[in-house]
Amino acid sequence: MFEKIVLRRSDNGPSLTAGELAEALLFYQSVHLVLDYGCLNGLIKQIGMPTLVSLLTRPNVSAVYCENMLGTHTETKNNVATHSFVAFSFAGDKEVGALNSRKKILEYQLTKIHAYDKKQAKRLVERFRRKVPFRDLTKDHFIEGGILKAAKLDLHDHSFIHDAVRLTLFELIGQENTPQNFTFKAHSSKSGFQIETDIDFLRINEEIKKRQSFDGDITPAHLIGNVLNARADTILASYYGGEFYTSNLTSDIIQIKYFELLRRIGIEKKELQEFTKIVVSTAPSLREVINSKERSFDEFLTMLDKSQRFREWAKGVNPDEKLVKEYWNEVSSEGWINKLPSKALRYLIGATVGAVEPVYGLVVSAADSFLLEKIIGGWRPSHFVERTLKPFIEDER
Repeated sequence: MFEKIVLRRSDNGPSLTAGELAEALLFYQSVHLVLDYGCLNGLIKQIGMPTLVSLLTRPNVSAVYCENMLGTHTETKNNVATHSFVAFSFAGDKEVGALNSRKKILEYQLTKIHAYDKKQAKRLVERFRRKVPFRDLTKDHFIEGGILKAAKLDLHDHSFIHDAVRLTLFELIGQENTPQNFTFKAHSSKSGFQIETDIDFLRINEEIKKRQSFDGDITPAHLIGNVLNARADTILASYYGGEFYTSNLTSDIIQIKYFELLRRIGIEKKELQEFTKIVVSTAPSLREVINSKERSFDEFLTMLDKSQRFREWAKGVNPDEKLVKEYWNEVSSEGWINKLPSKALRYLIGATVGAVEPVYGLVVSAADSFLLEKIIGGWRPSHFVERTLKPFIEDER
């Protein structure tokens, strides 16, 4: 029960919060962080590099550093916009010039952005590098050909692209403002891909600015970029296993692809929906008090060590409603955490898919085959089907 979780980004945005990390550490036996340049900066700002490095020395905490971030590049020539999926990374600035090594980039982060002195920065970077492997999202480590190549294959699935864009618009401007009928297709070319759409982006951006502060305007490239991130998260989750914690929007987009893949190999939707629902009404509001700085992350770590014996007994136990509630009550009983306001959390526990006979003639991409291999190998559907499996995503006050 609650064996392992992989954290990549916050449920509401790109940078993981200290409160989300704290909840993962409290309720999971093993926590693995997928860090990029932005996520690492966010955690350093919230808890400090010494605390982060110390955390990574714990036997149940690990991380990987993927410094390159993913995005969509657009070039316009003769009024035709051509897009391509790209990975980019910080390489220097006008003041320091080019930074030619990952070590130098990390030291720059600590000295220029977070104001550590040079000697301390070097020591912390060395300790970080000894504990955290560095990986490139464009290489073969996570999937043959790299994540960018795998994401390009999704562009051929026009129905999936359309549904993913619809979900993104829901997130940005609400369902009531999202056009019922619109065109959004990606057409591949030698130099990249072009997007065919009739979406009124002027109206979309006007509506977004009413709802939230946003630098610049939303473009077709922004919308298609969520497909890239969903593919990246699918591949990373397939690689690491365990529960995978990412943004709500990405989870929803992955769900679309996941349902379609399982339908195509003959697993019925009815079977996928046979889950056990568990509601815990007394979960502590740990994330909220950490993020508001009402309690520090160091205070949390002290309390975490005291709760270790309660987390040990849950290893290998199949969860049911009684056990989940008992687990939460026991693990939350130490120190100041038992005085926190309560919130209700919903879990969705799914049965194992089990072995699936191969379907001859099934046409899937290489990236989809990679995902199917994990599904056929016995993953629970709830890994992708419901983000509510992750206990601190959906809560009711």
